[in-house]
Order: sequence, then C-alpha cells, then structure tokens
Amino acid sequence: MNIIRNTLLLTVLIFTVSGQDVDTESVIAGYAPGISGMVPIDQRNCFNDEFDINPSLSNSLECARTCRIGESKTCYYKFVVEQYPINGQACNLCMPNVTNTVCPNCQCVPGDGTQRMALTVNRMIPGPTIQVCKGDRVIVDVVNMLKSDSVTIHWHGLFQHGSPHYDGVPHLTQCPIMTQDTFRYQFDVDNGGTHLWHAHTGAQKLDGLFGSFIVREPVQEEPSSHLYNFDLANHVIIINDWFKEESISRIPGRRAGETRHSAEAILINGKGRYVDPSGATTNIPLEVITVSANQRYRFRLINSFCTVCPGELIIEGHSLTVIASDGQHIEPVSVDSIISLAGERYDFVLNANQKPGAYWIQLRGLDNCASDRIQQLAILQYDGASTTPNTKEPTYDNPLPPGVALNLAANGCGVSRSNQVCLSEIKHAMSVDSGILKEKPDVKLVLPIGFFKYQAKEIFAPNTYRNFIVPSANSVVVETLNNISSSSPTAPPLSQLEDVADEMFCNGDNLPANCKSEFCTCIHLIKIPLDSIVEIVLVDQFNSKYVRHPFHLHGFAFHVMGMGQPLGPTTDNSTPMTVDYFNELEMNNKIVRNYNSPPSKDNLAVPNNGYAILRFRANNPGYWMFHCHQLFHLLAGMELTFQVGEPNQMPQTPKNFPRCGNFKPTIQLRN
Repeated sequence: MNIIRNTLLLTVLIFTVSGQDVDTESVIAGYAPGISGMVPIDQRNCFNDEFDINPSLSNSLECARTCRIGESKTCYYKFVVEQYPINGQACNLCMPNVTNTVCPNCQCVPGDGTQRMALTVNRMIPGPTIQVCKGDRVIVDVVNMLKSDSVTIHWHGLFQHGSPHYDGVPHLTQCPIMTQDTFRYQFDVDNGGTHLWHAHTGAQKLDGLFGSFIVREPVQEEPSSHLYNFDLANHVIIINDWFKEESISRIPGRRAGETRHSAEAILINGKGRYVDPSGATTNIPLEVITVSANQRYRFRLINSFCTVCPGELIIEGHSLTVIASDGQHIEPVSVDSIISLAGERYDFVLNANQKPGAYWIQLRGLDNCASDRIQQLAILQYDGASTTPNTKEPTYDNPLPPGVALNLAANGCGVSRSNQVCLSEIKHAMSVDSGILKEKPDVKLVLPIGFFKYQAKEIFAPNTYRNFIVPSANSVVVETLNNISSSSPTAPPLSQLEDVADEMFCNGDNLPANCKSEFCTCIHLIKIPLDSIVEIVLVDQFNSKYVRHPFHLHGFAFHVMGMGQPLGPTTDNSTPMTVDYFNELEMNNKIVRNYNSPPSKDNLAVPNNGYAILRFRANNPGYWMFHCHQLFHLLAGMELTFQVGEPNQMPQTPKNFPRCGNFKPTIQLRN
C-alpha cells in the first residue's frame, strides 16, 4: 500500500547555496505528492473559497519560500477539525493506480497501523504545516466539526506581540470554539524559528491535533546559514507519542486494565509500525526522508510528545550539528544524537557525506518508556538509492550508537562527561539583553514543582469535586506549582476581566483561608510589571526518579541562567530537593548563574531532583501561561498565569470578539 501524507508543502524547495539565495519555486510550484508520484494541483485550497473572495491572500505554497528582507505576505490557511479513523476505509483508496480527482491525496491517516479514532485537522496527522517568513501575517480559520467537543489552537513558540488574544488558551485568551463554529486567528509573525501548533483544550493534542509551524528568516539574519546549502520544506521531523485508544479513556484514569499515562507507541511524521506484546508488527511503510549526496541540509526536529518520556533521535552514520533550540540561535555544537522532551524543538545540519544508500533513523523512548522498549524507525535515503538499508534493523536493546548526545537536562550534567552535551556547554548566538545579565532581577520567583496525594475518602467525599488524575491503580493525585493546583477561569480575563471574580485568583502571597494547611486550588495568577526583568527558579520537589518536567512559557523566550542537580537523581534512598535546600545553597554562594551568553529557549526540562533558573524581560503585555508541557500534569493543575502589565496596557480586544461565561439569570419562582 502506498500511504500518502496529505500536505501541499512536501515538494517546496527553499535553499541557500554558499550564502546566496537560489529560488526554484517556479520549477516545482503547482505540484504535490500523488498516488503515482507528482500530480498537478490547484494551488487555491481545494476545500475553501476564501481566495476567490480576497485574491490578495497567499496560499501555503506561495508562503513556503525563500525569505528576503522587506518582503512579506498575508498567508491564509483553513483548519477543519474533526474526529477521524486511523487506518480506516480511506486507506483503501491508496492502492496503486487509484486517482482521487478532488484533492491529490486519499485522506488516509495511517498512524501506527492499529485502528482507533483520532482527532485530525484536514484529515492529516500531523496536521497541515505552516511555513512562512518572519514578518508575514498569518490567518487561520479553525472550523470545529467535532460533534461534542470545543477546541482552541495554540501557536507554540510564537510570541504574539500585539496579538495576545490569538494565543489560543481556552478561558484565558479566548473562549473555546464550539462545535460547528469558526474562529479566525490572525497575527503577525515577528520571531523566526522552528515552532509548532497544537490544541490547547483537554488532551486533544495527544489524539492528533498538532503540526509544524516554521518561520524562516532572510539568510542575512541566520548566523549559521553558511553551514548548510538546503533548507527544505519536507525536512521537518515531527515526533509524537501515541496511545492505542483515545486519550479520554485515560483522564482521569482507571484503577484496572491500562492504568498508566505512558505511551504505547511513538510516531515519526505521523506514521510508523506498532509492535504488540506478542511481537507482531503492523505493515505501515516507514517515513522516508530524501537527500542528495555531498550536500548539507538543515533539518527541524519538533517534539510533540505529551507524556513524560524523552525521545532520543539518531541518524545512522551521520553527525548532527545543532544550530538552534526552540527557535533561538545557538553557537553550533556537533553531536551524534538529540534527546528532547515535550514541546522542545532543535534545528540541526546534516552533511550527506556518506556512501549513497539508505540509513536508519531511530527514535527511542527513554525513562518511563524504556521498560516497554518503545521505539520507531524511519529511513534517510540518498537520491537514486534503495530505500532498504544494508545494515541490520536496529532494535531498542541493540540501537544505533548514540555517541555524544545533546541532553540538556541529563542526570549528572554537573560532572564532566564525554558522552553528552549539557546546557552549560550551549551558548546563545546573538547579543543578549543587558538587563538579563544584571546581577539582581526586578522580580524573583522561587516555584517548587510538586504534587499532592489524596486518600480516596478525601477526593470522593460527598459534594466535593476536586480535580485529580489516577497515575496508577492505587494513587490519586493533583499536580502543583508553588503548592497551588491551578484552575481555569470561567471567562478570559484578557477580554472579560469584569466577569471573573477577584476571589477566584490567588498566588503564593495571596492564599484563601482554606489553603493554609494544604495545597490550594484557584486561578494561579502572578502580576508582573511591564518591562521588568523576571527570574524564575523552578525547584523539582516532585521526587520521581524518571520524570523531568519540561516547562513552556507563552509569549516569551527566556534565558537559562543555570540549572543543576546538587543532590543527584532521586532514588528511594536519596535526599529530595527542596526550596529550603536551594535557598541554603544560594546563601552559601553555591548556586552559579551563567552571565556569558546564556542560551535562550521557551521550553526547558527541569533536571530530576534539581533546579533551573530562567530570566526574561516582561515586554509583551498580556496574560501568558507558564506550565509543564506533559499533558496530564497540565490537566491536573501544574500551571500558572503571568499577568504582564496592567489591563490598560494590553492590546485592545478585537471588535466582536466572542464572549463566554456562566449563564445564571435571576430565578423566576412559580406563582
């Protein structure tokens, strides 16, 4: 079966040669992958008429281009969200010599070859890629065709300067998009790099609502452009973890059967093989990524995991020169493998200097995924070569040699180790705001990461409705940040602040009376003065040996001033990290901050039983989430909101912006 990924961008070539722009768009524009290779298509999206109404809009092919200074476009996309079968009847249309006359695809979503329901955008997993240039305006019409669920889309890594209403967080920046409704996101893209988009409602991201968002910059603004010849639209590697059932079955969780929140499979660009406990394997063709011999390519790795496992990516026989992290330029560093966690992105250069042939790409799930030996494979194919590697297929226990691994939050990063590159060895490639480098920040927040374990009789007491998850058969917990499990507002404070009662908000300095003796549940809100330098110290008090929490900040990138693991990884016999111990270390001058080009990210994993120190300039007014990107931790309350600036300093709410909230009219008594 010839499984076709439904995307209009896989053949668009964007590349630089020796620092000079080379434009081949006129050669390949108007073509997309088809059943028998390349077939012509109508560039005007085949399921909407918006381009006929406004012909000045640019479509996806026109926007995925070589970027030039002073040139910008208005790029339009339409996202149709629906529940859709994996490896369903549509895949029968993907047999050779079958032609789909409506669109150049068969709407087959192969996944890992097992049949289940999923959530898709435009009947694709990953969803359609957005590839634009810095300075473009992006317009996305999100049409909710789900029969029973609302949805929002977050543009992960995009700062949304001047457009916080389109950040896509339900009940914080907008109302959820109800079934059959359309919400139009429109914003200017002012920060380049490799990003992603994903649902920010419930666990919908885990069920398939995610895709890549690539923002290219002119070659003159790319400090590492001399290291590669090609930056191709189809050299995006997006990885995700996958359940054998819909995620709703794991929220809050069972006490019997499949009780874990760990993935059963991982996918590369939306497909791969599933190996069941008996060893039987599904027959899904592996992803094939093509290169030409003796050329240097920029690849973009996007980790769209939702669970706690890191992913380790290795490309057989090829070293990887990492040049960016989370869209932020870093000084190049050469490694053999990259270990990433949920929400992280890494750009690397691959030199296709090996003997032409086919080479394995191996993705291994680590930590909690190790016991189940979860992995996925893909193929790096040189032009004209076979798609079958000459070497033995790697297994989990006999993997490709990982060599030197980029592993920013690895255990033992405080000790010199030759087999991994830690954060301390990464440097920002651009100039750093002088305010970030001053000795003392304007605002300092020390936030412990933790959880609270309930007794069943507490969580299920009559007339109580506490949020919780069931991570194992005998455990009921809530997740906390600074001892607070955050709840959601009933209406977005960004546009309806008057509809959210003041007493619903709290933080470490403002706790309701019932929160003095245990953790608190409320809308966790911290106010930050506009343009202040903010330092966040995250301290891992979670006390779990295999969990590293990847925290993501909306609206900003932060500089990582330091991180460490002074007590070593947590074990049953080790001393757990605490805020008090961190404060003691700092008082004794044993906490070192890096003032020499500290790297910048928007998504960072905190070392297990350790700490991370982050700084950013709060120059983007709005309400911005800060949360663990492991989905079940977020759903159980491990988040907070930064209010940057006062409401009168924030951008005005767009005209006719949707409103939401409670409907509680006066009760009319029956006469």
